[in-house]
Amino acid sequence: MEPNRLGDIAAFVAAARTGSFTAAADSLGLTRSAVGKSVARLEARLGARLLNRTTRKLGLTDEGRVAYERWRQILEDLDEVEAT
Repeated sequence: MEPNRLGDIAAFVAAARTGSFTAAADSLGLTRSAVGKSVARLEARLGARLLNRTTRKLGLTDEGRVAYERWRQILEDLDEVEAT
């Protein structure tokens, strides 16, 4: 696994959950630019667009919706394991 992969996934999940790179950055303690670059890196690695971007909001593509649900659950599971 590439070192940034988990961080890229966390940035994508936060952006999808909040609907905003700015809100995702605030929740992760990152810059808006760092979140955007993480999502772009993830999309490039997968060869698929995960988010539809407008000047006002983010929306999930069909591929993004599937990825979000899977990765959201994985991140929740990791948090649960860490808490036990």
